[in-house]
Amino acid sequence: MTDTLVLVAAGGAAWESAGIREIEAAPDLRLVRRCVDVAELLAVTPSSGAHAAVVAAGLPGLDADAVFRLERSGVRVVGVGDGDRCQALGIAVRADPTDIPGAIARMGTPVERAEPEPEQRGRTVAVWGPTGAPGRSTVAVSLAAAQAHAGQDCVLVDADTTGGSIAQMLSVLDEVSGLVAACRAANQGRVAETAEQLLDVEPCLRLLSGIPRADMATQIRAGALDLVLRHLRTAADLVVVDLGATLDPVAELVLGQADVLVVVGRADPVGLTRLVRALHALRDTTTLEPIVVVNQMRPTLGWKERDVADTIARLTGREPAQFVPSDVATLDLAVMRGEAPRDVDPGSPFVQAIDRLVADIPLVRSAVSH
Repeated sequence: MTDTLVLVAAGGAAWESAGIREIEAAPDLRLVRRCVDVAELLAVTPSSGAHAAVVAAGLPGLDADAVFRLERSGVRVVGVGDGDRCQALGIAVRADPTDIPGAIARMGTPVERAEPEPEQRGRTVAVWGPTGAPGRSTVAVSLAAAQAHAGQDCVLVDADTTGGSIAQMLSVLDEVSGLVAACRAANQGRVAETAEQLLDVEPCLRLLSGIPRADMATQIRAGALDLVLRHLRTAADLVVVDLGATLDPVAELVLGQADVLVVVGRADPVGLTRLVRALHALRDTTTLEPIVVVNQMRPTLGWKERDVADTIARLTGREPAQFVPSDVATLDLAVMRGEAPRDVDPGSPFVQAIDRLVADIPLVRSAVSH
């Protein structure tokens, strides 16, 4: 039987010496390293081959992102100490100081997220698309507004790491990035403070504003964002996440949580080329079946919807779910007023296309019709 390899990072906790003796005495455990701090623990993990990391709940520097990174590396985190703090940081396996080997034996295998899943009230829709301004944010805003208009509690998250725009689109004042503030709190075990960062846009629609500049993307820690998004799912009927054009770690994390993926592309030759490439790139990132939206469709292109649909299907194997017409008048008025397109003209061609899209997404309907 293969030994379970163990790392320990206790920061001099009272139980550390006795706990290490317990591990060394256990016939099926082998202590790989006694780490002095979180930095050393994270540094040695990739080459250690460890299966478990026993950590003190009060270890300086231990945060949700560190726990997340360890679990993603295949190392199960076992927390010793304050149970509430362990839970807040996403540590599911907790050990009594007198029975650390027993906790390790019961820990099971690493999972995507360590903490047990709470009962989830809502679902997550990710809106993504290639570079070239295909209308990702406008579609994301419109999807959320459609459900909010129907009386469903929706949260719109601006997770575009190249620089968010939704707060400005909706004329919402955000002195600080709501997403960064929520992630900072979650990283320290205070994910419940996410609610304080949500901005009211209209009845039933709240916004977690994004970062104004790309250089702030490093402040969005993966483990903290994971906790924030999971928390939002328990507090809303629908969470709509607007992503940037790159499949960066933030996008990959969101796609890993999403129940629905909407991919937006432009109808012109350059936009369609980028859309086709993007759909192929997605195959290496997610198992979700993308719902393809072709935006800015217009007669002046000289193509019929059927022609575009056949081309996309031939090159990607996927049929577009919806064509959204170019509706410059409505979208310009919405931007100038700082409102969702539905609020400036609910009968516009753009809004009608969004309504058809929402009606054709069964998971969205089931997520909000209770």
